[in-house]
Amino acid sequence: MPMLTTLLIAAAAQAGFTATLERHVAAIPRRDLAEIEATITRGDKLTLILPNGKRMTTRAEFLAFHREFFADKDWSMRFERQSLIEGKDIATATYRTWFSSTEDGKPINTSSWLTLTFRKEGGEWRLVHDQNTRIPAS
Repeated sequence: MPMLTTLLIAAAAQAGFTATLERHVAAIPRRDLAEIEATITRGDKLTLILPNGKRMTTRAEFLAFHREFFADKDWSMRFERQSLIEGKDIATATYRTWFSSTEDGKPINTSSWLTLTFRKEGGEWRLVHDQNTRIPAS
């Protein structure tokens, strides 16, 4: 492994919560599964709750969902952070999101509350809970 890559990985491992959070959120619209995987728990348990109420509870399910979601190139998503709470070993951020896509040639535009909870694992911040709640259209 080249020296620069080793240094970048070591720096990312020591990154603070906000840096890890920003890495994770920035990877979503880029459809960067490797970057997402680098910010999630290494354990088996990871909760993902989708806007339709479907709940997944494992890291494998989380990655499978994102692999399929990222394969679809017909959507865009933007984020606006609303709150951030950081403790010693656990931290949560809430975002307002806007999602745009098409279905059967018709535009779809939705907004949601996205809450991401990270926990420290071996000195690294790792995502352990992701809940996306649709905001009803007004």
